[in-house]
Amino acid sequence: MGVLKSPDPQAKNMRIQFEIKEHLSEIINEILNSEKWVTAVKEDFSGRKLVVIRDQNYSLEATIEIFTSEIIIKTAWSSYSYRLFMMGNRVWCEYNGAYRGLLEQKLLPTITPKESLLDSEVLDSSLYGGEKRKLREYAEDNVKLKKFRRENFNENRSGLATFDHPKKVYDEFIKEDYIAPSSEE
Repeated sequence: MGVLKSPDPQAKNMRIQFEIKEHLSEIINEILNSEKWVTAVKEDFSGRKLVVIRDQNYSLEATIEIFTSEIIIKTAWSSYSYRLFMMGNRVWCEYNGAYRGLLEQKLLPTITPKESLLDSEVLDSSLYGGEKRKLREYAEDNVKLKKFRRENFNENRSGLATFDHPKKVYDEFIKEDYIAPSSEE
């Protein structure tokens, strides 16, 4: 597995939930049979399957626990996690990690938000604590905080770097009518 990299100490962490279009069975099938990575089933018993997926080109891996009505994905390098679960007849995703990492991992099955991510509620965050805010507001405040740090703490980066922004959200470049393409497009 190699040395695990610690999460960026300046990364702001958050927890967010949003409904997704895919069914758990589709996601499980993609995890176990994708050409995008190598799949190794480590354990398979009593309603729990432990799977490791690896990208041979980049030496990346993620650990996935598959249960009857829940899937938990943990990235090795950043320790971000995705919990895909059933709530009624709908499938939801709960993400725990840095804002800029939301849906940006290379080793991630297809997860398509049913509605605009910007309208999703951030449940917990390092910016607001337990105060709930929409991701749109979180994105705006995240940009303000980065600009403030750069202006007041002489950070050597100027402007906004592309690596600071999740491609699915775009911070202040948000287009309200933008529909993110699926990861297969």
